[in-house]
Amino acid sequence: MINNKPDIHKLVICANVFIRKDGKYLLMKRSGQKKYAPNKIHPFGGKIDLNENPYEGATREIEEEVGIDIKNLKLEAVILEKTDEKELPVNWMIFYFSADYAKGQIKACEEGEVVFLTAEEIKKANLFPSVKSIIDHILNPNDGTVFTSNSYTGFESGMKELSKNICVV
Repeated sequence: MINNKPDIHKLVICANVFIRKDGKYLLMKRSGQKKYAPNKIHPFGGKIDLNENPYEGATREIEEEVGIDIKNLKLEAVILEKTDEKELPVNWMIFYFSADYAKGQIKACEEGEVVFLTAEEIKKANLFPSVKSIIDHILNPNDGTVFTSNSYTGFESGMKELSKNICVV
């Protein structure tokens, strides 16, 4: 029997991209005014549109948010973020990709400040907890795709990680 309840998972699906350019990565420092993940260093990306796959969504989001074209898009990680918070009663399925800058003029983003960081600077940066735990795998071109599930509490007060499970394939 197939579970046909359409909202059984209560998932928000996102695609984010670590973009390589001239030996650094094009990322954003999220605005301090953001309710969700203020001041975090984060790849550009966003929510997947209805009937859009994560690959298409990643490409679209980069063009919309940063104004550039990317190439060599590669899936690096899939993260399930689970919470039972009343203020954020959904789970997040996030597809993390890496890609190379192809062409276009980088534009300012209303989500935060555009920054260029080396791999070592990213590893020391103020990353979202689920990304921080697997950033070495994401940035290592020789690693396979990482799958992880993370549980949190306290989204509004700093996000305490309750558990995580990591698998690299």
